[in-house]
Amino acid sequence: MCFWLQTECASTFQRCSATEHRQNGNSAVTRTPQEIVMKIADIRVREVSVPRLYDTYSADVQKLQSADERGRSRYQIIELFTEDGIVGLGEVSDIYDRMQPLSAADLRNLLQRELAGGDVAQWALLYQRVAAALPDTYHPELRGLTLFGVEIALLDLVGKRFDAPLYELLGGRCRDGVEVCWVGFLRGEIPMVEELAAFEAEIAAKVAQGMRAFKLKVGEDHPRDLARIELFRQIAGPDLYLRVDASGSWQELEAIDKIGQMARAGINACETPVVAISRQVANDNPEQINARADEAALSLARVRAAVPIDIIEHVADLGDAFSAALVRHRAVDVVNVIPSQGGGLMRGLRLIHTAQTAGMAALLGSTVEMGPGTAAFVHLGVAAQNVTVSSDLVAPGLLVDDVCAHPFAYQDGALRPFAGPGLGVALDEDKMAKWALSNG
Repeated sequence: MCFWLQTECASTFQRCSATEHRQNGNSAVTRTPQEIVMKIADIRVREVSVPRLYDTYSADVQKLQSADERGRSRYQIIELFTEDGIVGLGEVSDIYDRMQPLSAADLRNLLQRELAGGDVAQWALLYQRVAAALPDTYHPELRGLTLFGVEIALLDLVGKRFDAPLYELLGGRCRDGVEVCWVGFLRGEIPMVEELAAFEAEIAAKVAQGMRAFKLKVGEDHPRDLARIELFRQIAGPDLYLRVDASGSWQELEAIDKIGQMARAGINACETPVVAISRQVANDNPEQINARADEAALSLARVRAAVPIDIIEHVADLGDAFSAALVRHRAVDVVNVIPSQGGGLMRGLRLIHTAQTAGMAALLGSTVEMGPGTAAFVHLGVAAQNVTVSSDLVAPGLLVDDVCAHPFAYQDGALRPFAGPGLGVALDEDKMAKWALSNG
């Protein structure tokens, strides 16, 4: 019988005791966590699709997103079951059709072959087995998203094995919570007056809720972008932090000109300004950028030298050599690390440390994660000392629902990890059924 049939994930948060006692004649023998064997017995993968509050747009020159994908997010939820019925949760976050993902059944079969019978104490080796088993033709971003889901499910089990929250496995908690930067997306081809009215209501509500940092997607209509920036300052005043994200829409000289205008209108930073590091290329064909990492970094460095604000760039879905090029050419002030795109928390932590050694700050970006993914990001954010810039963890406010029993909620513009070992979250089976892809 499948172990998930014997386990009710939503009813209780199961954990592995720090010590285990057994009787040996008249004496009790204590086993430490290191001595406790926790093996993976079964795997389950289910798909859900959850609507967003409104259709979200980023600068999309190649028109890669379908209309439906702008209005909802698709996930594969991974559950690893041990012989004792303990569950490790993971997720493959925000999947697009163009990635051509494996079906839930096929992904489950692949994970079953590589993980079943595996000892959680050897979680890093198990992760490497899955990485080697993914097809060479796998979409590059989907590869990172899938490995992230596997890694956090394994680490959730490790945390439960040691009865420790995940942030303790990442170096220990150095802050109470992760400051969130609310993202104001583009709204497509609607009249400017209609967009500005919706934008005004959105920003005013978030300011009232305690958000102190914001990011605006820009890059498709410069006059409209300037109007949104000016309206933001009218609503939020001069002191709240504001950055823009052009998604790699501009040529170098164009970026310098437009960033200068936006700086005068009131922005504090610009993310991914130049076409040499287009987000569409980074997502779908990162080797194009990796092959000319120095050229791309130098383009950023020239923009940075010519503008009066901070420059920010994504690094997780590109190779380590790209991060090295950013450091070598002093190309940015801040790196954006999205652990789910980069294959997991451990690589994300390495990229954050790389930036720290170079004197660059870091923030956590987002692909719009569900509860398990958001939990993993929050644990990383409270453990990584160099995450000092507000992070884009917007899913709790952007999705209409979550599949976890206790969804995250913003407190004074921040997210904090839940108490408990591992990720600290558990699934709500009613919500899993409600948002199952077949019912979506």
